[in-house]
Amino acid sequence: MQEYELDFSRLSLTVNDLFTEMGYGSTEPEEPVEALTVSMLEEVSSWIVPRCAFGLFDGRMEEDAVSLDGGERIHVGATISSLLKGSGRFALFAATAGTAFQEYQNRLKAEEDILKSFIADIIGTCIAEKAGDCMERLLEKELAGERHTNRLSPGYCGWHLSGQQTLFRLMGGNPCGIGLSEVCLMTPIKSISGIIGIGPDVDEKKYGCQYCELETCYKRKRKKK
Repeated sequence: MQEYELDFSRLSLTVNDLFTEMGYGSTEPEEPVEALTVSMLEEVSSWIVPRCAFGLFDGRMEEDAVSLDGGERIHVGATISSLLKGSGRFALFAATAGTAFQEYQNRLKAEEDILKSFIADIIGTCIAEKAGDCMERLLEKELAGERHTNRLSPGYCGWHLSGQQTLFRLMGGNPCGIGLSEVCLMTPIKSISGIIGIGPDVDEKKYGCQYCELETCYKRKRKKK
């Protein structure tokens, strides 16, 4: 596994990204919300240390699973299998806003400040996704032009959340310091994990939103914009 600590500046995260995630779209946020969001993002940017990691594995696709060389199988379901079609290698990945950010969220919740907690939740979501974007850029340097699919994660498109267990085991147990609970939830909460297919014939454009039935998924909303 290759693991990286990321400077906040590498995320290219802006307040407009946060407002979009909040659902403002083309409308302007209320002045108190805008001011507080700017202030909180500036505060977080001074101490946060996001992390990301990925590891490369050889393998092949089966009907509803990824079969890795050495005998490991990742049961991803038929939809994810179709999105990974043509892959001969796979990147397993993780990215996180980090433990310090989790502690920050916990403090805000203890203070029962609903607005700050909401904004922090949005900031954490965006940081984790931006750290995932950085991971992809680092992976692309490693691949030197080889084609790859989009990021695909347990919990979406029929891939059961329990798939986290296999991913984490293959990534060494605690990639980027992320822990996994008995019900397969990650800690820190603002973390992502999943798989990327690699190969000359993979479809780089297909996105799970074409197949997923989860209408409330934030990834679906982001893709529509």
